[in-house]
Amino acid sequence: MRAATDAGAGPRRKQTVLKWRFVTALLLAPVVLGAIALGFWTILAAILVAVALAAYELARALEIPFPATFGAGALPILFSVPSGASGALAGAVLVLPWTLLWLTGRAETYTLKGILALLLMALWVGVPLAHLGLLEGLPGGLFLVLLAVVGPWISDTGAYFIGRLFGRHKLFSTLSPKKTVEGALGGLLLTMIIAGFLAHGFLGYGIAASAMLGAAISTFSQAGDLFESALKRLLNLKDLGNLLPGHGGILDRMDSLLFSAPAVYYLCVIFTP
Repeated sequence: MRAATDAGAGPRRKQTVLKWRFVTALLLAPVVLGAIALGFWTILAAILVAVALAAYELARALEIPFPATFGAGALPILFSVPSGASGALAGAVLVLPWTLLWLTGRAETYTLKGILALLLMALWVGVPLAHLGLLEGLPGGLFLVLLAVVGPWISDTGAYFIGRLFGRHKLFSTLSPKKTVEGALGGLLLTMIIAGFLAHGFLGYGIAASAMLGAAISTFSQAGDLFESALKRLLNLKDLGNLLPGHGGILDRMDSLLFSAPAVYYLCVIFTP
């Protein structure tokens, strides 16, 4: 009887997680889409809110003061507003003295984890989200921001359902045991079709450029997901947070976007005459 109960608990847990993932996505989608529709300043505000939540998660996970992690993530974004991509780089460079300022006077936080937390906030969170904001300044900017945000959702959806139906071969079993080669290819193909179609129809990109953009979104978003899985294994953490039911924390939801947004930005810079 105990074995039968345990056997049924697994599918029920999966159904519960899937239900909460759907509910959370349903509630978040109008907020995210509304911020994008209202333009640059609401996008910037939404990005800074996301940075604050990510900073809170990393501060708790790695036991670092929240103002230190928030500043490290916000500097690249704030410097990118007047100075573009070079400003994002300048903000990331300034995180080095910022790190010394916060950590050298605090013996309890002056650790390898403390330095890692601030560098992660700058390079993993701040700089990529700065590029998400910079997309708005390119031709078709609001649509590009939408594509950068929604593209990873498309890839994740394709990978999940194709993986559930046809997944047989593990992709990177040491990092994420549930991901399969078939799922990864399904996410790639679905993103190339949908994101490529949208880029071709709304941005006027050629078929090859549109397909390349869709492929880049899926490839980099899946790489971002794997990177966070590797990071959590290194830190021996199941999730970096639990803010979003069914997803974990904000970083668990943004991990794909943090890799795909810079890829979309630089590809669009190349594609734009």
